[in-house]
Amino acid sequence: MKKRNIISFLTGTALLFSMPACTNLDETVYDNVPADSFGYTDSEISVLVGTVYKTLKNYPADGNFIALDVMSGSDAVTPTRKGGDWYDGGQYREIYMHTWTSQTSVIKGAWSTASEAIGTCNANLKVVESSDFLSDEQMSLYTSEIRGIRAFWIYKMMDDWGNIPLVTDYADKELPVCQPRQAVFDWLIKEVTEIAETCPGRENGYAKFTKGAAYTLLSKLYLNAEAWGVSCNNAYQMAAECCDKVMAMGYILEPDFKANFSLTNESSREAILAAPFSETDTDKDNRWQLMNRTLHYKDQLALSNGVSAWNGVCAQPEYVKLFSDDDPRKEATFLIGQMYNASTGEPIETDHGFLLNHTIDVTMLAGTEYDGTTWGAVNQHDGARCQKWPYSTTLTDAMGNDFHVFRYADVLLMKAEALLRSGGSASEATSLVNQVRERAFGDSNHNYATVTLDDILLERRLELSWEMHNRQDDIRFGAYDKGMWAASNCVRKTDDYLKLFPISQDAYQSNDKLTQNPGYPAFK
Repeated sequence: MKKRNIISFLTGTALLFSMPACTNLDETVYDNVPADSFGYTDSEISVLVGTVYKTLKNYPADGNFIALDVMSGSDAVTPTRKGGDWYDGGQYREIYMHTWTSQTSVIKGAWSTASEAIGTCNANLKVVESSDFLSDEQMSLYTSEIRGIRAFWIYKMMDDWGNIPLVTDYADKELPVCQPRQAVFDWLIKEVTEIAETCPGRENGYAKFTKGAAYTLLSKLYLNAEAWGVSCNNAYQMAAECCDKVMAMGYILEPDFKANFSLTNESSREAILAAPFSETDTDKDNRWQLMNRTLHYKDQLALSNGVSAWNGVCAQPEYVKLFSDDDPRKEATFLIGQMYNASTGEPIETDHGFLLNHTIDVTMLAGTEYDGTTWGAVNQHDGARCQKWPYSTTLTDAMGNDFHVFRYADVLLMKAEALLRSGGSASEATSLVNQVRERAFGDSNHNYATVTLDDILLERRLELSWEMHNRQDDIRFGAYDKGMWAASNCVRKTDDYLKLFPISQDAYQSNDKLTQNPGYPAFK
């Protein structure tokens, strides 16, 4: 490797390799790759691999993919609060109503997050591959892990934008063009299949890209192939086979649903791919602040913590109503009802004189519509808030619960869906879904007699709420244009092209070889 500039380093409990900012795939910086003096010891290689894993924390942490993958579907909404809070230039209105543009902030942010992560993977992969002291086994293991995380980010970009630049060589100085979704899909299938068996095993792989993560990702690729409009022979059968591989690896459904989200959820035997967090996280881009995004300013009095929350996102009302009152997942997922001061037992009031009562319904206030007809403000306390990941009493600015990107319940539900879509065993599909329901309810009294695809969509919504699968599920099941907020003045657009987000104008300004997705105005 040619001599290059040494980039900055950060020290702390672990040394972190600081990659240059790269807001788009086309903005990769080629003059600031790691120097020859780095990457020649086991600890330095571990730093390079660890920095790649650190990018995974951005997926739930930075808020952009929460907007794209949760709020654009049927799961959650960030309404404008009385007084104008969370209007934010209308971007959350655009996400819910599907009226986004190439200038919508969270779309630009998500593209940037994924692009930077891919750039980090490419740069660190180049250094690891250039190391001559690693054994063949070490080289295979480390490069497979990096390639796995890179594949995850490319998968996310392909899912959300379809036709994307496919950049896999850090040293390639040519500005990339958008590759067709089919080409990206084919590359992903080949890439993940190639590394699957050289990834770490489950027993040594918490918070790593393991064999289980590889086959789960392959399952998702095959399961969504038809919805993505790509050609793939026997896709549903292949999805089921990949699920079978994961099911043979020793993962289990935790007896307690809540164990997957607890303050110590790193012990979950259901976790397949995890992004680990700590309350001591200080990096602004890697702190998980879900509590700030969803809790009311005064919820801290009820929850006995020090969170000065932002009072934003809540559940779409009709989504909450999918949960039966006897489903324990309802209470485990949503913070609903009157809040009481944990110290005094008194009902909490807002600064506006209302009782702090998180209603399921979210009602727009007459006369607050921004253009006279659509999207008005709602009361500060409206909406069921997320409490799926419990909030510790020591919480102030960052959550310590880990986020499970992939978990075993998802695999069981994917296998059931793949069976039904391929004409496979309805009996086996029913048994798989009922395993998830029995874990939730604690008995077999709520089991399905014969499961249908509609039942599987419902079960995915009940089981995987807030876990960032919702948009993809809604598209695959033909429910993406419906939404679950029955407000007459925020009806969604239903055009088919909206199943892809537009490529951001900022990305085009950096690389005029990019081509805008069909249905959106061409770049100028």
